[in-house]
Amino acid sequence: MEAPPPTLSTPTPGAVESTPAPQPDPAPAPALGGGLGGSSSRPSRERKQVCRLTIGEPKKKTKLEIKSGKGVKLGEIPNVAFRIGKFTRKDDFLKKIHNLLYRKPGAYLVIKKNILEFSGFFYEESLAQAELEKDTNKLAGFTVEELNLLLDTFDLPRGKGDDAKKGGKVNRILDFLSSPKVMSDKDLATMESKKKMKRKRAAGRKKKKKSASAAAKKGKAEGPKKKAKKKAKPTTLADDSSDDEYSSSSDGGEDEASESESSDDSAPLLPLKKTPEHVTPDALKKEIRHILKSVDLSTFSLKDMMQKLSAEFGGADLKPHKPFIKEQVSIGLSQLFDLDLDRRVTWPTTNWAFL
Repeated sequence: MEAPPPTLSTPTPGAVESTPAPQPDPAPAPALGGGLGGSSSRPSRERKQVCRLTIGEPKKKTKLEIKSGKGVKLGEIPNVAFRIGKFTRKDDFLKKIHNLLYRKPGAYLVIKKNILEFSGFFYEESLAQAELEKDTNKLAGFTVEELNLLLDTFDLPRGKGDDAKKGGKVNRILDFLSSPKVMSDKDLATMESKKKMKRKRAAGRKKKKKSASAAAKKGKAEGPKKKAKKKAKPTTLADDSSDDEYSSSSDGGEDEASESESSDDSAPLLPLKKTPEHVTPDALKKEIRHILKSVDLSTFSLKDMMQKLSAEFGGADLKPHKPFIKEQVSIGLSQLFDLDLDRRVTWPTTNWAFL
């Protein structure tokens, strides 16, 4: 059955045209399978790409290649080698020097060796200007104190006037490192050894002075005791022997007296000192009798007798004559004892126990 054709309505004059009211949007139809048993629709989460850790091959350590430069090796410059030797291997300043020379810090076991092998910067022609600027900037990062220490290490002057400024110091170091060479005639190692010898000698002299002053103080402390011992009168027969000698000399007569006076006038005022060649039994006997009469027998021993005889004969070694000296001392003491019986003198035996 065909649908009737649409009818067109013609507006009447004076009638107001009415617009149709807007219709609300229809509610969305519920999803299939909705309800308690179904699943509601939610926005899907954006999935992120998984980053997986990949372990690469370890970097290979490249061995330091020391290329020969245009100058002399630092180890062949005596003063530089001496100054480098003053640092310890773990000194941070050595690491700075190594980094300046080779662009990498050195291992502490070979750091000194590498520095002493340096003979100048090695630049490729295409990169020479850029490498020089890098070294200049690296030195500019040093403090003034570090630059002064670097100048001293390389045996370079610190400079005066404009050369003493930081820029002058940097330029002077770069010029030296481009072609190292000997910069001074002084030998610092020799000078250091001489200073050590002087300090050692001064310490030795100081030690001797201290020991001498200590000995002097000890001598002053023992001085009164020795003087007290000297005040004791020795038991000797020096007076009797002098009287006997005078009586025997007076019996010679006037002629002998005149001859002795003339001989005494021609004799030297100071007698010649005896020498080891003068050691004879008669000379020893005479000296022993003389010494026994002039010493304090209470404090005098055989050892003192040997020393006094040795000094009298010019430091001669009298050990071979010791038995003879013992015998003569025994005879001398017995004679003195016999002569002194009238005085009732008791002779000390502690120092002469060998008799």
